Amino acid sequence: MGLRAARHRRSLDTKHVRSLGPHPGQERLLELQSLHALRQIVGRTTMISRFHARVAVLSMVTALAVSTLSAAQGEVAADTTAACSPVTGDVSAAQALAWGAPTWCAEFDDAVDPADWVFYDSPGHAGNGRRSPEQLYLGNGALYLYGRPDGTTAGLATKHSQTYGRWETRVRLYPGAGSYHPVVLLWPKEGGGAVRSSTSEEVDFLEVINDPDRQRPNFFLHTPQGQEQANANVDMTTWHTYAVENTQNGVVGYLDGQEWFRSPNATHSPMSVCLQLDWFPGQGSAGEAWMEVDWLRIYPLQAADTG
Repeated sequence: MGLRAARHRRSLDTKHVRSLGPHPGQERLLELQSLHALRQIVGRTTMISRFHARVAVLSMVTALAVSTLSAAQGEVAADTTAACSPVTGDVSAAQALAWGAPTWCAEFDDAVDPADWVFYDSPGHAGNGRRSPEQLYLGNGALYLYGRPDGTTAGLATKHSQTYGRWETRVRLYPGAGSYHPVVLLWPKEGGGAVRSSTSEEVDFLEVINDPDRQRPNFFLHTPQGQEQANANVDMTTWHTYAVENTQNGVVGYLDGQEWFRSPNATHSPMSVCLQLDWFPGQGSAGEAWMEVDWLRIYPLQAADTG
């Protein structure tokens, strides 16, 4: 897929949603509709309360950011205070390949710290629609990105970056508009504000294209050497883990701990993780879309991988 805009962003405050988490089957869909209805009810309240709570939130963020400030300004450094829950219930590349402890993680239990994230507030990919922080919500220990039928959607990126290393996330999607493309990608931290990064580097370790049933994940690697890709047949309406490893010797992608992409080409810039629900009007069915993220983790390379 073409290189995508991952800049033009500014940070806003943390958001909260009551726990109305989905469950398997029809009950899950009904509760997701309840979450949709709740958005309309709490939206105005959220806007009002944000201004009253801003000073308190920023004070809390300042205290929490001390251990990660240097990492947010450059490449990630080991954070021994990071509370990363054990991975349970799914096959993880980090577990299967013994990647060790992460340097940073996001659990999405009750907050999204602006010290760690940049929330998109800008025109959408290629100028389509609008990326708004108002479409980001928390509930049931997960982060939800919601895309409205009019193209108002969501995206965010970590302030933590590293040039070589490993990244892994756990994601669940929902049947929805084919015009919405859920994406988890690595983007150059200093990639500029255009659709194409200044380094021609991008790693989409999960991208869904014109697939309303969410059954065909794609992996795309963009480097100065060109574009490479892989795809699979997977029911993404259930939880799966998606991971990528970038070393000087190349890029490897993992789906549920199993390799599904490999290239001798690599990216060589500090990269940030971006979570995006991108709108492509006219490409696929219209309507709304959801993307749910349970956690995200960043791992360093081990000594044996850098020698």
